[in-house]
Amino acid sequence: MFGLSKQKPATRAQHDLLRVLSITQWVVPALMGIIGIAFAGVALIFLEWTRAFRGPTTDGPTGWLRNVLLISIPLAYVLGSQVCGLGLASCGAACTAVNLSLIGLGTATSYRISRGQSIGWFLIPMVILGLTPHCVCAAPINTIWQSVLGGYSPTCNKVPLAVTLFSIAALKGVRTRASATISGVLSGMIVFTAVGNPLFGFPWSGCV
Repeated sequence: MFGLSKQKPATRAQHDLLRVLSITQWVVPALMGIIGIAFAGVALIFLEWTRAFRGPTTDGPTGWLRNVLLISIPLAYVLGSQVCGLGLASCGAACTAVNLSLIGLGTATSYRISRGQSIGWFLIPMVILGLTPHCVCAAPINTIWQSVLGGYSPTCNKVPLAVTLFSIAALKGVRTRASATISGVLSGMIVFTAVGNPLFGFPWSGCV
């Protein structure tokens, strides 16, 4: 009527194409980030087991910057756990267990670095736990992963783990300035989300 044609409903092929594009848009970049963090973690583990990485390094930062980097390792996991609400209890039992384990591992790692001791065996479970799909939070970045992985997402502790790896690299004298700067920027992102989400519903509202 009046020369207007009815819009045809989307076909199943079109829906499938939109789903693929959605997955490509969100999952692929996040997957590349996860792969990058995993490789960085493995590299640091192997470097930690070399003679050069055992004991204090003369190339690492000193003074206040060293102390800030040491504190940033466990603090990143503590602040990361606040995203779903203030307190250490997260969206589910698995999330809470992983968060508490990472906080403990981060604290032990920071302490051992301060004492000039090896941390290789602490890095292994930290990298594995940090990248294990366990998050049931309904944050936008998680929803596509959850549809692919059966309700779980590996992204919740990705940024805190990245902070940990860059802080360790800086403390060990690996590109100290660049590593410390990246760690600081990522820590700022965590603080922004940890404060904004539970208190102001920004950048997203609610987790469950």
